[in-house]
Amino acid sequence: MFQNRKFGFCAVVLCLTGFVYTLLCACLEGGQLELLRGGWSASALRAPVTVGTVLSVPAAYLCLEDFRRRGVRQGVIVWGAAAALGCVGLANAAGLYWLFFVSMALVRCACMALQLGMAMLCCQWFIRCRGRALGLVTMGVPVFSALGAAELAGFIQSRLDGDAGPFYLTIAVLLAALALAVRFLLRDRPEDTGLYPDGAAFAPEEEDGTEPPPIGQLLRGGRFWLVLAVTGALILTAAGCLGTVEARLLAKAAGGVTLLRHAAPWLALGAIFAIPASYIFGLLCDKLGELWTALPLFLAELGCAYLLWTFPKDVDMSTGVPLCLTLACLLGGVSTLVPSLAARAFGRRPLLTVCRALVPALVLLGALPGLLGGGERAWLYAALMAVAAAGLICLPLLGRTLKKKER
Repeated sequence: MFQNRKFGFCAVVLCLTGFVYTLLCACLEGGQLELLRGGWSASALRAPVTVGTVLSVPAAYLCLEDFRRRGVRQGVIVWGAAAALGCVGLANAAGLYWLFFVSMALVRCACMALQLGMAMLCCQWFIRCRGRALGLVTMGVPVFSALGAAELAGFIQSRLDGDAGPFYLTIAVLLAALALAVRFLLRDRPEDTGLYPDGAAFAPEEEDGTEPPPIGQLLRGGRFWLVLAVTGALILTAAGCLGTVEARLLAKAAGGVTLLRHAAPWLALGAIFAIPASYIFGLLCDKLGELWTALPLFLAELGCAYLLWTFPKDVDMSTGVPLCLTLACLLGGVSTLVPSLAARAFGRRPLLTVCRALVPALVLLGALPGLLGGGERAWLYAALMAVAAAGLICLPLLGRTLKKKER
């Protein structure tokens, strides 16, 4: 890849830009209860987050349609401007709940679109190195998880006198700078700059050599539904485990605060391990293939859901180490594997067309555990185990379908 200096420069810019985007989006999506108080209750703070999550489903379709018509790069610039506008609103929302509500909902939708746009750019620029590129781009989420929203809130409290306005204004400025980088340094496809994916000397073999099929034809094929089953199971189980782990530990024992405090070092270690896990799973996608890489990830999801379901009243090495490792796999692996698997199943050219139907369904599945309630419900983890098992069963069926496609 780096034998071609021009492609190497574009690849570095793309990966760095994508990493910063995902890091900023993680900052905006996590820890709002700690950053923004404003005299409002916890339920009032969560309300726009819930609304924004629900609106992300139609927003996913709209942004992918925009990506398909005008290009991913233009769409990233537009949604980056929307995120920056939301940050300005949050910076000035003190005492204005309506402004906070609208800005927070806008930020949630924009962050989803930005992360999706950077994943689509990676899938257009890379084939052989696609997993590693996605691993670097999505690494921003585990990096923020390792730093922690509580530490960020502590910084704002100690250095900014509890005023989160400068923090949000800084992110708005960074988003504007990233928009300039996307506008002048990136293109939608390597062919737009006279290059080929992975910096190859020749054009890759296109899937069919024809225009992408219409969405109706894709929906009638079994391949789409198998991809949705596998990736949907990955996302739903990961969202259910990661989104409710703290609430589950708090509710598991009578001294839930003590249990969470004892588990906190393992949770922090899991977030740290998720940083290299993001790249490692991408490397496995490139070397072993996405289907073989999905196998250990499904096993980690089954283990994590089972562990949270049956978690004891105390934390020791026998429970802390598995919790740490499984959470690292979920946090670092799912966001890397899912777009890589979709690109492998459908190819570069039809990807944006297919994702108009695939991604809104995945966004809805990812939001479902949070909409259903907290992690104190033990039945949720039994259901997540069943979902992961169903995805694992669909994995060989998808492999058989992809082998037929490649013949």
